[in-house]
Amino acid sequence: MIPSSAETAPPSSAASAAPRLNPPTSSLLAKKQQPPRQKAAARIPQHPSQTSPPHVISGRWLAWALLVALSAAVICAYAALCLLVYQGQWQLVLHPSAAIARTPASQGLKFDYIRFDYTETGSPRLDGWWVPADTDARWSASTILYLHGGDGSLSGTVEDLATLHSLGINVFAFDYRGYGRSAGPKPREKHMREDAEAAWSYLSDTRHIAPKSIVIYGSGIGASLAADLAVKHTPAGLILDGPSEPARQIIRADARARVVPGFLITERFDPGESLHTLTMPKLFLDRNGAKSRTSELYKAAALPKEYFELGQGAFETTLRRFLDEVLP
Repeated sequence: MIPSSAETAPPSSAASAAPRLNPPTSSLLAKKQQPPRQKAAARIPQHPSQTSPPHVISGRWLAWALLVALSAAVICAYAALCLLVYQGQWQLVLHPSAAIARTPASQGLKFDYIRFDYTETGSPRLDGWWVPADTDARWSASTILYLHGGDGSLSGTVEDLATLHSLGINVFAFDYRGYGRSAGPKPREKHMREDAEAAWSYLSDTRHIAPKSIVIYGSGIGASLAADLAVKHTPAGLILDGPSEPARQIIRADARARVVPGFLITERFDPGESLHTLTMPKLFLDRNGAKSRTSELYKAAALPKEYFELGQGAFETTLRRFLDEVLP
């Protein structure tokens, strides 16, 4: 009996054929046995600073940068100082007070509160006192327009007003804007000149007092306002009581103001120029002696003029004699 080929085939042939029966399985196993491939690292561009050497800043450049910064700081500080002096210069000359502690009533005088200089809205800006003379007084038809100094308010003028009233004349005094009960901005020379003009208009337009029946009396800072007002309106006479130093001199006495440009000092309060041209009668009342500002202005003023030192006494007698000369 002839054996089949399956029976006579050597075992090695069957064994060698087995792997060829399923080649895909062997390929998958080979792939699983291979280690995983690593992905190629992405190329990251490097910053130039990481590749090039650092820049070196020169000392000269640093010195210039520091100089520019310091210069800018100094300029800003100087500009701030200039602005401070420009806006606040009035405070070196004027010292207003809103308090009204006394009135002419404290001297036993009758007086009227006067509100005048009305705005477009109908509100009065200025507050004043009208102290009338007795009907049978020597100058009952005439008036002294009193312009007080730069300190305090009308409360500080009560004694002077009583003295002037005792001469037998009407007295009108008021507070500038920013003083006493007069509403308004911070006082400045420009505003105070406007207020003095408003007071003159009140006497001439509202009370119908003739210019030749008005004597302007200016004390301290008010002396400058009085002189300028007299130039415009030609009153019967002008009395200057202890004129203050020019505002520029007062302001420059402050160390901060001495380093700013002169054109920033706008407050003047200097009657010298006006007095050179005023030819009406003038009385200078000196409270500090022959070397005072009063004496200086008296010497430079145009004629006619009189000079009187208050320390000599006879104050009322001097005033009465002057009024006799200038009033009808």
